[in-house]
Amino acid sequence: MARMKIRVSLRCIVGVGVLAVSGCGLVLGLDDFEDAAPAGSATSGGATSAGTGGGGTCEPESKVECYSGAPGTEGVGICQAGTQACKQDGSGYEACSGEVTPAAETCASTEDEDCDGKDCVAWATLIGGAEGEAVNDVAVDAMGNVYVVGTFEGAIPLGEDVLIASGENDAFLVKFSPSGEYLWSRQLGGIYHDTAYAIAVSPEGEAIVAVVEFDTRLDHSEVVLQRYESSGALSWRRALGGSMCGIVPSSVGSMAIVSDGSVVVAGIYCGEIRFDETHAVSNETGLPDAFVAKIRSSDGGIDGREGWVTVFGGDDVQYVADVAVDAADNVVVVGSFWGELRFGDASLQSAGKADAFVAKLTNLGLVSWVRSSGGVYGDRFDSVAVDRFGGPVVVGVFDGTFDLGGGEIAVGKVTHVVSRYTTSNIYRWHRTFDMDDVLLGGLSVDARGESLVVGGLIGDVELDGETVHPISADDLLLVKMGERGDLLWTRAFGHVGNRGAVALAHSDAHGLFVVGRANGMADFGAGTMVPDGESDGFVAKFVP
Repeated sequence: MARMKIRVSLRCIVGVGVLAVSGCGLVLGLDDFEDAAPAGSATSGGATSAGTGGGGTCEPESKVECYSGAPGTEGVGICQAGTQACKQDGSGYEACSGEVTPAAETCASTEDEDCDGKDCVAWATLIGGAEGEAVNDVAVDAMGNVYVVGTFEGAIPLGEDVLIASGENDAFLVKFSPSGEYLWSRQLGGIYHDTAYAIAVSPEGEAIVAVVEFDTRLDHSEVVLQRYESSGALSWRRALGGSMCGIVPSSVGSMAIVSDGSVVVAGIYCGEIRFDETHAVSNETGLPDAFVAKIRSSDGGIDGREGWVTVFGGDDVQYVADVAVDAADNVVVVGSFWGELRFGDASLQSAGKADAFVAKLTNLGLVSWVRSSGGVYGDRFDSVAVDRFGGPVVVGVFDGTFDLGGGEIAVGKVTHVVSRYTTSNIYRWHRTFDMDDVLLGGLSVDARGESLVVGGLIGDVELDGETVHPISADDLLLVKMGERGDLLWTRAFGHVGNRGAVALAHSDAHGLFVVGRANGMADFGAGTMVPDGESDGFVAKFVP
């Protein structure tokens, strides 16, 4: 039933005060009435039509609302009804004019394009209880299910389940559906301090989790890998060993899935890391060395034909921060080193306190090339992703004067840098972000070669002539750059914690997933969420 205002014309009046023309249907004197929509018209929430719908008539110059979008979307976000005007001869209605219906959502604007009442966030949730929790890493399978790992204290409720820590703090693994529904969770760890820094998931949903068990009071540290089926059943657990490097435990900081189902793991170690009876690496300097290994997903061991271990060592400190695998199963790792960085028969020397490095390895673990960058201060690369051609995009922190490959760069303060290289180690471009205003974390590259970086926004920042203003004092920041480094868009989401977003996973089919720690109320564009304790871990899905 359409609700409308109508002028009563003489042609609707027959006899004394009675309207007899079909479609008028009211008593003379009422100007606000309900009537069936004229044939060929559309009402709010219905379908539009420009024709007469079978010869129906209407009042010339009268108008009705029209809307062809999905029910429940009119008046939400950008969506609004239009109008249809009756033709001059009264034979029907013109086409609907001025309506706006749902469109594909994008983070490039602050508008709600798909008219679901939310910004470009599809869903978001907190993980936590009365203590402090954090989500450290995220992965997504081919169906769009989401897997996150992190650390918690005490107890955390998840759906109808409750995870209870065995020690002072334990690690956790949680699986969500593509729509954000909680599916299952696992508590990981024992009596020590336990946390999970990294996860890798196969397309079928088999999850490999890296857990670090340590206790500085007992000088205990051990790296543990655990594999779970998509149902949550434990497939295997392998303790690799390791020891404390001073106050820093041996750990696996990043992992990636190879096309044959194998897993590349990267981390730091002191003491001995043993993958199986015949493959081990040892470091007795008391300072961390870096390692990269390709292991079997079936049991965590190393296949003698295709598995391998590569060490980046030296007399001082070496760190591997992140790892990525390209379409040909070549491996790219990034990190930092003090003094000398040795790999095979070659080596590099740092220019100052610490230099950043990026290295490409073949699918057999042989070093193809290594690039170092840095000046007299401490510099590092923190994150890496590869494009469809195998070229790495890296995020790092630099200070003073340094060269990324395109010539000398001078900055007056500690600065975030995003730089890009070809698969054969040719410099392409870089961008800098003032760390007084921006803190950058995780990185991904989509099928178009566009880079997505997540981080925090502290204050106003000018990017390509546009000023990005924080919503609060501790915003989550998303930055998207084009294939040539041009800035496509930036978005800020308030009250998340400017150091809270630590990792992301991107799927061209399923969207962008960001994780981290919320140190207070968090708003990703779908309403404010408040942690139960001092901090909660968070997971948010965006449609970038």
